[in-house]
Amino acid sequence: MKLKKHRASLGVSTRAILWLYEFFWVLALPVALIRLFWKGRIQNGYRQHIAERLGFYESKLHSKKIIWVHAVSVGETRASAPLVNSLLEDGFQILLTHMTPTGRDTGAEVFSTAIANGQLQQVYLPYDISCLVAAFFKKFNIQLGLVMETEVWPNLVLTAAKEEIPLLLVNARLSERSARRVAQFGSAGAAIYGAFTQILAQTALDAKRYESLGLNNITITGNLKFDVEINAAQIDKALQLRKLLPENTRLICAASTRDGEERIVMKAWLSLLKEAPELKEYARLLIVPRHPQRFDGVYQDLQSSQLEIVKRSQLNDPELAQAITRSAVVLGDSMGEMGFYYALSDVVVMGGSLQPLGGQNFIEACGLGRPIILGEHTFNFQQASHDAVEQEAAIRIGNPEELTQAMKVLLQNNQLREKMSVNAIDFAGQHAGATQKILAAIKSYQIAS
Repeated sequence: MKLKKHRASLGVSTRAILWLYEFFWVLALPVALIRLFWKGRIQNGYRQHIAERLGFYESKLHSKKIIWVHAVSVGETRASAPLVNSLLEDGFQILLTHMTPTGRDTGAEVFSTAIANGQLQQVYLPYDISCLVAAFFKKFNIQLGLVMETEVWPNLVLTAAKEEIPLLLVNARLSERSARRVAQFGSAGAAIYGAFTQILAQTALDAKRYESLGLNNITITGNLKFDVEINAAQIDKALQLRKLLPENTRLICAASTRDGEERIVMKAWLSLLKEAPELKEYARLLIVPRHPQRFDGVYQDLQSSQLEIVKRSQLNDPELAQAITRSAVVLGDSMGEMGFYYALSDVVVMGGSLQPLGGQNFIEACGLGRPIILGEHTFNFQQASHDAVEQEAAIRIGNPEELTQAMKVLLQNNQLREKMSVNAIDFAGQHAGATQKILAAIKSYQIAS
């Protein structure tokens, strides 16, 4: 495909908004740097590689054909894995950028082999100031860029268009709320999204929202998260641990919980044990917070429940099995083990959906055949969550009382749980295939490896 350079005529109001945006970033830069050091008190990774955020890089890629993939944090990095691995197999060199240390750590784990053989390099994306963005593009010989999901930085996108670098928004999603927010900026919002060479939307609903902004560069390719490979080693580890548990043990995993959701889950759990005391014999709870910097705070908060709380990070597998057997609530405070937690569990309560946060990714859990309990707030996965409920792979709840009842029925009704498990696997399988569609779009730009 021959690249069409973005030539949107920026009106006076649009230029004024972009100028104010740039001015704000320049003023905010010292605050941003102070914030890195402040957050580094808890997570040291924020204090590392700061020069990269200011546009200073050491290039370890020597190919004349580099594909740049931007995956802001953990979820986007894992979602990018099927696509990145396919590009690596085709011989491309990959520049993988992040904004968070957890995203970078995840990339280092997922793509360790490619990093070791010099085929992939990780760096932080610079702050979105014109001169820093220009330094980024000057340093790396990028032939095509892939930005994952929702990460839209005006200077970054417009500079790529100016440099005639094809830039694709991949696995793109746009909630109704976000569409309204973009529309408030009028021509400026449309100009920035229009600067993408192509927007590869997850669903028809996402595509419709992009089109409502006056865009016509949209293609529907599906959701990459349905193509993410399940970690076989973690599944095997979970299966070995299950052998150490009483055969009738049933585990509910509250996965990727966000601020305030652990209290909601614990309230529902305590109500469940009070309402159905017979469940104390075999029902167990596992809580896995989304962000590692919250682990200690969540642990302290859970102490008020008067139940025994144990940290996964402090137990080997036999000790963990003993803790689960004696009814302790497990805090999943380890990184890189989400597949293990899903495989260990019988039912998953999806974090991010119990509070108005949009929901976290439940697709991997479906792929493992885990029935899903979703809260009301799933706008980050609007179509997928709707489809999962319609196909009876998930149950939707609206409050802690309904959460209690959903957990109760799934723990007590083996037939329903098994039916939902089969439906979850079918649901995940039916939606696979986004990787090949996205690869076809990339190859249309005739970027040689």
